[in-house]
Amino acid sequence: MNASARAELLRERARHLRELADTIESLPVMRLDRHADDGTWRGPRPSLCRSTLAVNQQQLHGAADDLRLHAYRFEQQASEIEVLSRFGMAG
Repeated sequence: MNASARAELLRERARHLRELADTIESLPVMRLDRHADDGTWRGPRPSLCRSTLAVNQQQLHGAADDLRLHAYRFEQQASEIEVLSRFGMAG
């Protein structure tokens, strides 16, 4: 695979990771907290349910952020490959 093809593959992977991150953050579960009041929960500990939901949503946001960070790194690698190939240094 030549340098241009490798760079394009990295950019495609970056696009896919960003799409996954957007999909995660647009899931219905990310809006459940809007409906989480004391009357929503059945059981003796509604605050525990709200806390658990908040932690889970925070973890999902963190996963989406990680995907975006990896996408950014792929974009950087693609740019580096292109620069190096211009100087005949990509291997």
